[in-house]
This record gives sequence, structure tokens and C-alpha cells, in this order.
Amino acid sequence: MEIKFIDLFAGIGGFHRAMSSFGGKKGECVLACEMDPHCRKVYAANFGSPGFFPENIRELTREDVSDENTEVELSEVKERVPAHHVLCAGFPCQPFSKSGKQHGIKDSTRGTLFFDIMQIVRARSPKYLFLENVRNLAGPRHKKTLEIIIKSIRDEGYSVLDSPIILSPHFLSAGQGGSPQIRERVFILAIKGLGKEAALRKIAESVELVRSKRSGWSPDDWRIADILDSDEKIPNVSKYRVSKAEGAWLDAWDDFVKVIPCDNLPGFPIWAGEFPGFLKRAPDTSDPQMPGWKADFLLKNFNFFKENKDVIMSWWYRHGVHGFPASRQKFEWQARSYHKTRRGRTIRDLVIQMRPSGIRVKPPTYLPALVAITQTSIVGPEVAKGRIKGYRSLTPSEAALLQGMPRDCFSRPGGGVPDSVAYKQLGNAVNVGVIRFLAKQFIR
Repeated sequence: MEIKFIDLFAGIGGFHRAMSSFGGKKGECVLACEMDPHCRKVYAANFGSPGFFPENIRELTREDVSDENTEVELSEVKERVPAHHVLCAGFPCQPFSKSGKQHGIKDSTRGTLFFDIMQIVRARSPKYLFLENVRNLAGPRHKKTLEIIIKSIRDEGYSVLDSPIILSPHFLSAGQGGSPQIRERVFILAIKGLGKEAALRKIAESVELVRSKRSGWSPDDWRIADILDSDEKIPNVSKYRVSKAEGAWLDAWDDFVKVIPCDNLPGFPIWAGEFPGFLKRAPDTSDPQMPGWKADFLLKNFNFFKENKDVIMSWWYRHGVHGFPASRQKFEWQARSYHKTRRGRTIRDLVIQMRPSGIRVKPPTYLPALVAITQTSIVGPEVAKGRIKGYRSLTPSEAALLQGMPRDCFSRPGGGVPDSVAYKQLGNAVNVGVIRFLAKQFIR
């Protein structure tokens, strides 16, 4: 039997791609819903338009999508939403209002998009609910929100665990569908009918096994080089190169890590902008308004400067660091253990992030999470020797691989979007490999 699913808040189709084929099963998408016009364009280019492709979920649950008080009867929702076995949703996590009559858990979600999801659940009673959200949903600040979500699902006759599953693709091997990207997300799995928690606990245990590295696989075995294209194969590769100014900043910090004589660079952020002032006096941390973390970093930087003053100031004047933007005078070395096993120290074989808080470098094993902005990680030219000619950012096709999507997902007929849009879409997407890994165990 083919498994039918609906794809709410569909984005560019991460759920669709995973659910179309998993564990020997085939899935058919009978409804997708996505508001963003660029995402709809990419989605249709990759999968074709489903039979019903509304923009707003409230087209399924309301008479007027802009009016909270026009929810339709469940019988009407049932008419609008095809029958399905699995409801998939990477849903927005809105704060639940404390206003209203508060006559029950249902009322506490009114005004949120989760309320509309549950209207579809009440109308159609799918056998499985497969929900995804950001990691913070399982954090202390959202404890009450998560409790409301779990109770709402349970009140509709579903088995669901009190604690959601948390998983990142970098914990899974390539054979398990993983990818070298740190991207922890919350997954809420629910099965229609009571007393089925044991099956859900088995899935949670399998996830804990890979997270604890007891499965025989270690995330440290990943190599970013495996997903990188050769520069020669990238059309117009120059647009992914760092600018001349960025290259100068990186060259300066590469020189810095080479000339510092201490065995290990410090792991705390290096604030080079403070160094000239340290020639005259120690930092004043007596101000009671100064945050403790800032005072701690200033003192650590001062002690580091004292131990390496001559080398540091020679480096400072040689590269004209005073002319760097303030954020590029800050540097965070997060590759200490990686370079302990290698002769020589350089950032040319590392992954680099140009952050508002400074330049951060990491080992080339797995990448930070793709985020819904245009800024992406930069790889050094020695991460993939012979294939990369200079510092450059990830291309959209390489970023797509990190999300378990094909390289050509943005180049199919009718699906082309600007790079900035592609990065944003991937940053908002669900990871295909993680969804498929869970679906194999979850949907039977």
C-alpha cells in the first residue's frame, strides 16, 4: 500500500523528498502548503504541483485567512483536506497566548498556526503525526509551550512521548542518511491510538545510541572535502571567492596562528583591538556594570598579550590590523585538538565563519548549521587540496547536499532562484536524511 502524506509548511520539500521513498516504502503527497512564492517555485520544479497546493494553511481551516473568528466546521476541513496516513509539518513555533477564555488546552493554542494543524488532525485523524521544530522548543524557555503541544496531541487520542526526539544529521553516518552539518532539531512523533509509547521509545533509544557515539560511528569521521566540488566544475566560481579585503583579514590571522610560539592558541575569543591599550595599562574591570564574561575575556586577553607582546605587536603593525573592521579584529580558534595531530598551524585547512562577533575557525569535519541568511561557511584552500584554489564560500549545490537534497535542486527547469534565496531556503529546510532515518522506524 502506498502511504499518503500531506506536507504543511512545505518549504522546498525536505519532508516530501524523504517521504517519497524510505525503508522500501513509497509515499504519495496528496497536499502541500507553502506561502513563500520562491519556495513554491522550487517545490513545483522538483516535485510538480500536488493536486492541491494552497499558500496558507488557513485556506484549509478558515473562511477568511486573516480573521481568527472564521474557523470552519471540521466537516468542511475534511472536505478540503484529502485523506492521508501521515501529517508532516515543520511548523512555526509561535508563543501561545495567555489571553482568551482559557476553557481548555484547545483554547490556549487559538491564534497560532499549531491550532490550524490540530484542526486538520481533528478532521482527518491521520495515523501518524511527524512534526519538526527548532532545538529551542525543547529548552527551558519553551517548557510550557511544549507541554501544551504534547497535551493537545494526546487529547486527540494519540500516543506521544513527553520529551521529543532531538537529532542532528552529523550524528548519522552516510549510510544512515547523515551529512556533515551540526543541525539539532526537535521531532515530535505521534501515533493514533493509546498505549503505543513503547514503539516510540524504541525510536528514541535508537537516536540516543547514535548521539552517544555507541553505534560505531563518530561525527569526527566526517570530512567536508567529500561534499566539495572542484573549482573547475563550478560555473562563475569567482563569485564565491572571498573579497580582497576578506582575503587580507584571513591572511593576517593565518600569519597570527603561525607566529604565536605557545603550544596551543587559547580557545577564548582573541580581541586584538584591545592589544594597543594593553601596552599602557591593564584592563579596568572594576566597573560594576561590566558583565562578568567581558571582564573575564579582557583579563585572559591581557595575560595572553603579556606572554607574547613582542610577537603580537610585530604582527599588528605588519598587517595594519588597526584598519580592520572591529569585528574582524576578533578571532576565535576552535581547532585546537585538530591541529595537535598535525605539523604546522594554519587556517587554510579549516572552516571559517565571518560572524558579527568575529572570525571563527573550526576543523573541516562538519559544518555549523545552515541558517536562513545569505552568509555561509567559508572553506580554506587546503580543505580539499588541488580542488580549491582559494578561500571560498559553499555553493548552493554543496549546501543542498548538507540538507540531503540533490545538487541540481535549484537548477531544474522553472526552479531557478538567486543564490541568496537558495541559501535562505536551505537554512529553513528540514534535513532529508534525518527525516528518512526516523521515518524508517516510525511509519510501519
